[in-house]
Amino acid sequence: MRILANVLIYQLIWFACVLGGTPGALASLPLLALHLVLSRVRRADLQLMALLLAAGLLIDGALQFFGFFSFRTGGQPIPLWLAVVWLGLAILPHHSLSWLKGRPLLAFAFGASGGPLAYWAGVRLEAASFSWPLATSILVLALIWGLFWPLAMAAASRILPPAAR
Repeated sequence: MRILANVLIYQLIWFACVLGGTPGALASLPLLALHLVLSRVRRADLQLMALLLAAGLLIDGALQFFGFFSFRTGGQPIPLWLAVVWLGLAILPHHSLSWLKGRPLLAFAFGASGGPLAYWAGVRLEAASFSWPLATSILVLALIWGLFWPLAMAAASRILPPAAR
């Protein structure tokens, strides 16, 4: 049941942020708090939230800076709603995506497919637009996320205390 709640909370955050922009991001903050209330590894979740938020500011901030994509709403280095999506993403590795820990090839495949799909969905929902052709954008994102997600899962493994695994 906790895994289902984890996935549901993340999906609600993603849709609220992508469809609602800044108001959706602000409405999502109680969902992040709810996750933390339900979490058995609250401290590890908070640490991973800080780490992935920093990664998101760096990755998406660099992509926006170099003109890879643009967003419907402004924000530097990224819009607030996208920062909250990164916080939401960080609630998954210790819970519904814990099965990816210690499986770097699966994490690569998951990142290389899931990352680009999430961005493409955001573009289709008009939260962002690619500046490059779609196929090139998807390939670039597949490479970035294929490399990033195994690192994120490895970091999650290191953050979680051994007793909580």
